Amino acid sequence: MQMRSIRLFARALAALALLAPLSALAQGTVQHLSGTLSAQRADGSLRILAERSSVLVGDVISTERDSYAQLRFADGGQVTLRPNTQVKIEQYAYDERRPRSDNFAMQLFKGGLRALTGLIGKRSNNRNAYRMVTSTATIGIRGTDYSVLDIKPPTPGQFTPKEMLPTNSLPPGVYVTVIDGQIGFISGNREQPVGIGQVAFSSNLNLPPRLIPPPPNLPQITPPPGFGRALRPSALNAGASQECIIP
Repeated sequence: MQMRSIRLFARALAALALLAPLSALAQGTVQHLSGTLSAQRADGSLRILAERSSVLVGDVISTERDSYAQLRFADGGQVTLRPNTQVKIEQYAYDERRPRSDNFAMQLFKGGLRALTGLIGKRSNNRNAYRMVTSTATIGIRGTDYSVLDIKPPTPGQFTPKEMLPTNSLPPGVYVTVIDGQIGFISGNREQPVGIGQVAFSSNLNLPPRLIPPPPNLPQITPPPGFGRALRPSALNAGASQECIIP
C-alpha cells in the first residue's frame, strides 16, 4: 500500500511538470561573475545576483563599473556582459521536444555583450526564433557568430567643440560583422544578408542597411580569463566571436 502511494505521488509530480508553463523554464543562470550584477524583476523588485543565481524573462539585468557577468541559458547559449551594460530578457522559450516553440529575444539598452548561441536558432527553420534588438536595427541569426557595435548620436542640444571630438570616432549607427554563418540585418523594411567576413551598417530604423568596408577602429572586448573556455578575447573587427557594444 505504501509503495502504491509513492508511485501515485511520483506520477502526480510528473504530471505537474508536464503542465508547467514554458515561462517557468524560461530562465538562465549566472555562470561567472566578477563584480556587481543586479536584476530588476518584472514586478519592480531589485535583486543583487551571485554565481548560480537565476535570471528570468522580464528581468532587466545590469552590470556595474569594472564588472563582467556571464549568463548561461537552458539551450546552451551564453551571453557575457561587459561593464556598465544593461539588457532585458524579452522572451525565452525552450523545450527539447518542441523545436518549433523556440524563442529568444534580448534587448540591449546600453553597454556591450558577447554571445555564443545555443540550440535556439540552430535546430528550427523559424528564422525569428533568435533576435537581438538594438537601437536602430534587429538582428536575426541561425547558429551564427557575429559582432555588432551601436554608436549613439550626440545628445540633442549638447555642443561638443570640434577639437574635442575623437579623431577615430565612427558615424552614429549600428555596425555588424559576421564571423561564422549568416545573419539577416533588418532596418528600413529591408533585410540585408551579411555573410562571413562582411560588414554592414545601419544609420536609422527607417533607412535600409548596406554593406561597407570593415572600419579599422572598432573597439575590443576582453572578458576575464576565467569566463568560459569557449569564449576567447577578441576585437570586434578581428572576427573572433559574437559581440555587441553600445558606447
